[in-house]
Amino acid sequence: MNDIASSLEQEFADRSQADRDANIAQLREIESKGRGSVEIKPHSIVMPLLFGFVGAIIVWGALTTSSLSKMGNLGVVALGVVLVAFSAWSLFGPRKARFTLTEEGVRVKDALLPWSGIENYGITVHSTNGVPTHTLVEFEHAADFTPPKLGLIYMFGGSKRNRKTNQYTTRLILHTGARGMNGDKLSQRIGEFLSAARARAELVRLQAA
Repeated sequence: MNDIASSLEQEFADRSQADRDANIAQLREIESKGRGSVEIKPHSIVMPLLFGFVGAIIVWGALTTSSLSKMGNLGVVALGVVLVAFSAWSLFGPRKARFTLTEEGVRVKDALLPWSGIENYGITVHSTNGVPTHTLVEFEHAADFTPPKLGLIYMFGGSKRNRKTNQYTTRLILHTGARGMNGDKLSQRIGEFLSAARARAELVRLQAA
């Protein structure tokens, strides 16, 4: 009878260890997808194209009209060229990151929103007549977390407290969206970093980090 009990106890222990090992392996796989950092840079499309179109029309109009003086023509052409150049720079020029996904949290300039202070997030892509105009990223914070000052102007984002729940939400706005990512890809990358942080904390709890 004792042999049977010992056998069952050993089988249960082996099964528990196998389940633990499988759980740890799964957590490590999740954690591996949120290592390093990813810069999220805004990418404008609609407004730069509009400026470029207007600039091209101004240049074309100045070159085909005879109602302006020579100096007037040069001034109008210069204005059109500036608009076209601004359009090209907005479309293809370098951009600073609006925020960066890191292993510690979401970094906005010198401020950090730690993953432990983020309960959920959402991505909303706004469009007009099927053309994307801006992408809104929202982070819903834990009840005991107060986000730091982000140092952004209002049109680029900020944090606000919900008076009913007393919880903060941080909004970050990308015009028109994230460079190199659509809304689904951006949501996936944020989710991977958030899940990785939670998996990392669980591995520490299991003393398997």
